[in-house]
Parts: sequence; structure tokens; C-alpha cells
Amino acid sequence: MPRLSTRNRGIALASFAAGIPLLLAACTPPMPPDVLAAVAESQITCQSGDVSVAVPEEFAGSMSAVGMALGGVCPDQTVTEVFVGDPAPVYITSGTPTADEVSAFASTQCSAGTPITIPAFGYQVTAGFNVIGLEGLLMTPEIIAGILNGTITSFEDPLIVAANEGYDLTLLPEIAVMSLDTPQGSVQAMTAWLAQEVPDQWTQGEVGTLDIGEKFATSQELLDAMYSADATFAILPTSTVVAAGLAPASLPVHVKNDDGSAGEMVVISPDDTQLSKVGAGATTVTTDEAGNMIASAAVGGVPNAESFDLASSKVVLQEGQAVAGWPVIGMAHALVCDTPDDPLPLSFAQYLVRLAGQGSLEGYGLVPLPEPIRFATFTPLKVTVDPEAIQDGDTAR
Repeated sequence: MPRLSTRNRGIALASFAAGIPLLLAACTPPMPPDVLAAVAESQITCQSGDVSVAVPEEFAGSMSAVGMALGGVCPDQTVTEVFVGDPAPVYITSGTPTADEVSAFASTQCSAGTPITIPAFGYQVTAGFNVIGLEGLLMTPEIIAGILNGTITSFEDPLIVAANEGYDLTLLPEIAVMSLDTPQGSVQAMTAWLAQEVPDQWTQGEVGTLDIGEKFATSQELLDAMYSADATFAILPTSTVVAAGLAPASLPVHVKNDDGSAGEMVVISPDDTQLSKVGAGATTVTTDEAGNMIASAAVGGVPNAESFDLASSKVVLQEGQAVAGWPVIGMAHALVCDTPDDPLPLSFAQYLVRLAGQGSLEGYGLVPLPEPIRFATFTPLKVTVDPEAIQDGDTAR
């Protein structure tokens, strides 16, 4: 991310903070939630030092982008990405963390502090394939389930042909499914969608690894193998598919009628980033007694009222357009070690879920948290509001 961009973010934040006293003066306690959130956005306490953040391979560079934005506000605070498995007090997962994963983080990376778990961002998941000219090919849940369970092996299968009139699907090699040999949030999200939409065809439920096809140890090895042969097929983040020059599939959404039944099918293009934000609202968040938040994969494309607010999302739909978005969104999480003697991990996480941090991720091809969920992360991350400090002009940078 260009340095100029990060410094502009800092200037905008400072200008916004300067207007907060006027907002507070016009309010009487208790302040409305949106005002509290606005105040919290303005209060950033800068730290000095570097924090290591462990990042999955498919999101390499994303936390550095957040760190550069943070550096525009707090120049003495830096971020270093490390490989998953290396020591780090902040750990980014590609999907919903398991209890064992959280426990391992607590024992190995946070033995002197308290681990905090929050959703960090979303990301589109699609089927990517190495076939020139098939960009945007429609893949229904029935088609993807068939490919992943081995009943569909050819692009000339009647299900694929019927869904894609106008595409030349003849004379292509057999479909070769490829995946990683370790659990992936993208596979978790896709199989959650299949289990919801076509449980009769996909009977394995939500899983992180696939039984079918060739397995690889790293994403780069997987992509290299996909380049080397036609008709290779994998479930991947859309950003990975696009960056690699592979063909991403379009996916369908069944909008809901007023009575809650399934309505018409709408085809969603993978390049519509606005509708990714809508789709992310289909997640369900659970909170434990300690305040830790776990978000499910967002599947189906129709947002939940508890997780999504159209007005605050800044998504503009055309008149009469259904509120339906990309139907398979993986939800990455941050495991954060809150240690009294080391404020850097918590400080980084607090910035990650601010508008500027989420904006950095959006520029990287990821999906920002829906606003109701983003606001809710302020509680476990101990983002507090000090109106008196702002009124006195003592706003932290």
C-alpha cells in the first residue's frame, strides 16, 4: 500500500476526531450506539514497537497492509507478518477456529496473558479452474457437490451444460480436483454452503479438507499444479483465484419470498465486491461467557438481521434489487494475546477492526466485517470511550 495512502488515512482520522466534541455536546447520556462507535473510532492510543502476526499463506500481505495504515497514524508502531506456526501473539485463522486451535494458542503463545477471539474479516470463496474462456461459468450447489463427491467428472456433464448455455464445454480434459492436505477455511465455507443447499448430494457436512483429488502441502504448490494442466479445479478464496489468473465461477443465490420460502434464483458475479458485503451478513455469531466471538461461515447470500444493516454497510442497491449477496464467504478470525506488560497485540487488534483497518483489507481484496459485528468486537477488545478526554481535547492519536 503506498505510503501516501496510509498518511491520508491518518489525516482523515484526525480531522474526524476534531469534530467529535460537537457531537458529544449535542448528546445527552447515554449516547446512542452509533455515536459511541464514532467516538471509539477516534480514540487510538499509539504504542511503540513491533508486533508479530501469524498469517495463513492465502492472506500473506494482508496484515502488512493493515500495519502500513496503522503506521500512518502511529509511526512508531509496526507489524511483521510471520508464517503460521512461528511464535506470534496475534494469530489469523482462515476460518472458524476450533476449540483445540484456541487452546493451543493459549498454551503456546499466550501463557502469560488472556487469549481473545474475534472475527477479523470475511473473504469470497469460489470454485477456480484452469480453463481459458470459462470465466464466470455458473456453478450451482448441485454441480460443485457432484464434482467434490466424484459423480461429475466432465465439463460436458448435463448439469453444467444446462446451467451454462452459450459456453463451449466440448473437448475439455476430465476435471481434476486439487486441494491442500490441511484444513482450509475456504473449503469449510464451501462445504457449509453445500450442506445447507444440497444435503442429499453433499452428505459429508461442513469439513475443512476434501477426500477427493490430489493433495498439496502449500498454496503455491497447488497453484503450480493447476497451471500445469487444463481442467484442474479447486475451492479457493476468490482473491487467490483472480490473482493467479485462473477462472472464477459465478454462484447462485435463492432470494427469499416474504413468507420465508425460497424465491427466484439470482446469479452473483465474483467481481461484485458490494455484494460480498451483503453476503457476509449471512454469518451467525456466538459469544462465550468471556466475551470471545466466533462467526460461522456466511453461506446462502441472504443476510441475517442481527448481523447486517444495509444503511451502515454503505451498499447501494438498485431499485427493486433483492438484498442478496455472494453466497459463500469464509470468516477469518484473530486470536489475540492480551498481556498487561505488552500492549502491542491488543492495540493492533483494536486497529484491525476500526474502519481504517478494515478499509486496508478491502483494498487487499478481502471483505470487511458487517458493521453490527464490527461494533460488537469493541467489547472483547476493550475499546473504551472517554468522552471527557475528547471534550478536553485530549484525544489519543
